[in-house]
Amino acid sequence: MNHESSSALPAAIRVRGARVHNLKNIDVDVPLHKIVGIAGVSGSGKSSLALGVLYAEGSRRYLEALSTYTRRRMTQAEKAQVDEIRYVPAALALHQRPGVPGMRSTFGTMTELLNSLRLMFSRLSHYPCPACGCMVPPSLNIAAEIPLYCPRCGAQVPVLGAEQFAFNSTGACPDCEGTGIVRVVDESTLVPDESLSINEGAVLPWQTLMWSLMKEIAEKMGVRTNVPFRELTPEERDMVFHGPAKKVHLLYQNSKTGAAGEMDFTYFNAVYTVENALAKVTDEKGMKRVERFLKQGPCPA
Repeated sequence: MNHESSSALPAAIRVRGARVHNLKNIDVDVPLHKIVGIAGVSGSGKSSLALGVLYAEGSRRYLEALSTYTRRRMTQAEKAQVDEIRYVPAALALHQRPGVPGMRSTFGTMTELLNSLRLMFSRLSHYPCPACGCMVPPSLNIAAEIPLYCPRCGAQVPVLGAEQFAFNSTGACPDCEGTGIVRVVDESTLVPDESLSINEGAVLPWQTLMWSLMKEIAEKMGVRTNVPFRELTPEERDMVFHGPAKKVHLLYQNSKTGAAGEMDFTYFNAVYTVENALAKVTDEKGMKRVERFLKQGPCPA
């Protein structure tokens, strides 16, 4: 081996004979100095390679360089089951899902790498002049919050702060709130069995997301609740799905306690029942109750 090749920096982590869980004597080279994703079907050993081999060995070697006192106070991964692993750097492992559920949580947000990217886009961008179209080069004025002017025509050039590049802050799309996905109610899921009457639970959101009292309110608003849903007129169906949020005075009785009373109740149509529940979701359990009534797609905005 000549001097030039021996002094060259390694280009990849070299793994030979990995035997962790579903990995059976796997040989792989993982590129260094790049963002690398591991893909594969369920059970193919993605996590075993990432955590059981790469993270385990990188973490172990890093901790071995620390003092005995420090190592005693840190959790150490077991030695990776491999024939050979070379050029592995110190490793950091992140949980596969964030502690607080959120669609905006990504590797970039959890490691704060996106903060650097936002600053780069804000400070290093060329900004177009609104008057003549000239592309104004990066300037320290942006960081100092000093107005930026076009060198060609003298017009003031609007610039963007770092937060305006944040998809989970002021830079978020107002339609999808920065997720890139919009959820809308799938009306085909609201009444899965049209052979049932409303009284028998045909309108599923009223059974699972809202008081069953909505059935009585719908009847007060002119919808027949004792016939199969398929027999309802177009006007009755529209009232169920899209009826107005009208207050209805109702005499009701609690089926468990027998207590009776009179009160004004606001009508929640089936679509709004789902939309209202979605707006109040705070955890994964709540989302599971609502998502059966939703369909999603790319945000058109």
